[in-house]
Amino acid sequence: MTEKIRSLIAARREQLAYLVVGVMTTVINYIIYVLLTEGVSLHYAASNVIAWAAAVAFSYFANGKWVYRSTGRRGWREAGEFVLSRLFSLGLETVLLLLLVDLLHADKLLAKLLVAVVVVVVNYLTGLLVFKRKKQA
Repeated sequence: MTEKIRSLIAARREQLAYLVVGVMTTVINYIIYVLLTEGVSLHYAASNVIAWAAAVAFSYFANGKWVYRSTGRRGWREAGEFVLSRLFSLGLETVLLLLLVDLLHADKLLAKLLVAVVVVVVNYLTGLLVFKRKKQA
């Protein structure tokens, strides 16, 4: 039985590592968002952008090293590609927050959690484009 579990973990290592890093990134993003919106009373959209920037910085290094096991040098080009790939999710996240909070009058903290689910999936797919492309080339 333990051999089957090990085999399953080995087969899904990348997805499991992404899940762990994704949760950590989401926690960093959310904590900074809460501190800024509730502690400093910064508008939720501005708080979202700042929290996003901090989370992307963490995510770049963690994903490259542990999830995608990128063997490339951590350079400006790769970092730039990663940030550009994440800009799409920032836009998506901001639009979804605006819809939920301003149009549907959802709580801004709950809305952030709901949007995080969508963003995690989008970020996994865009991360594949940045880190995996080099291995196939």
